[in-house]
Amino acid sequence: MLQVEVFAFAGFGVAAIAMLLVTQTKARVAWPAWVVPVLAVVPVAAWTGVAIVRDGLFGFWPLLAGSPWALQVWLDRLMSVAAGFFLLQNRARAIGMKSEVWVLAVIFTGGIGLLLMLARTVYLERRKTILADQGAKPA
Repeated sequence: MLQVEVFAFAGFGVAAIAMLLVTQTKARVAWPAWVVPVLAVVPVAAWTGVAIVRDGLFGFWPLLAGSPWALQVWLDRLMSVAAGFFLLQNRARAIGMKSEVWVLAVIFTGGIGLLLMLARTVYLERRKTILADQGAKPA
């Protein structure tokens, strides 16, 4: 098995386990949940950097043109990122984030920008909740 295949299967395994753990959580976690998307984005961003250095900024293009499966995966990825952005957008706006900046980040970086947007949204939501709880407590 190639190193790339091992990396792909390991990434799938980690993502599957993380999703299963999240579905089993009944109460809101006490630890800073924004760390999860940041930890997920770091290796992906690093691997993207390696790919760009090795194959260039548009190194993926020959892959897309070479196979119907590659095009299908690309379209699936675009649909997933668009759906994720659509679902996250209202939460981000409600917490005061500027959508223009984030839509550009997501358009140009895909899942990396979406995960960073999720991390920022969760961080600001938690901060707002903490500040509201501190304000509600008597001195």
